[in-house]
Amino acid sequence: MRMISWMRRAGLPLLAAALLVSGCMATGPEKTLNAMADALNRNDAGAFLSLLDGKRMAQCEVQNMISEDKALSMLDSLGNRLKLGGVQDLLGQVLDVERDLLRDYEKGVSTGAMAAECRTARTPGCPWVPESLKAAEVKEISPTAAVARVVTPARMTSWLALQKQGEQWRVVGKASLESTARDYALDQAQPAASGSAAPKPAGPKGAGNVVHM
Repeated sequence: MRMISWMRRAGLPLLAAALLVSGCMATGPEKTLNAMADALNRNDAGAFLSLLDGKRMAQCEVQNMISEDKALSMLDSLGNRLKLGGVQDLLGQVLDVERDLLRDYEKGVSTGAMAAECRTARTPGCPWVPESLKAAEVKEISPTAAVARVVTPARMTSWLALQKQGEQWRVVGKASLESTARDYALDQAQPAASGSAAPKPAGPKGAGNVVHM
């Protein structure tokens, strides 16, 4: 309250003061989402990428492809049944998913194209809109795992999975459904491809504490 009173005396509008205070008070997953939004507004690809876990994002993107494509899902099931490896193993041999994903993000953020496309996208899976990230609804499901519901101006809803890695919360995956994002945040999705170590489980699934940003 003292800070807001000082801002009033300094001539700052109440709304601007409130936004400044809320930005300073943001912690945990919310702080990461706010920082991502700021990076998008500045076209700062380096800052944006520092808040992602590229390896986990790539694994989750492959899992999304398997889940959403019936043919890939059948191939994945057959490969595992015949001990030939799943789709993640096959893709790992012919395509560096992480490299391509991060390259796309770097180009999209630095040019501003990604935020512009996500702002008008008519399908979920494109949550990278600054104002939408700042307004996300965060559910902390364990001390080291959280999900965030992001609604774009086009009214498309996507879910981000976040994990606390050391002292930093990072986005590790995105999904169309909350249940899938929870699995990604808790490392309960399909195991990663052979030879790539996934982070340790974040902890047991618990009741979500909703935080409005």
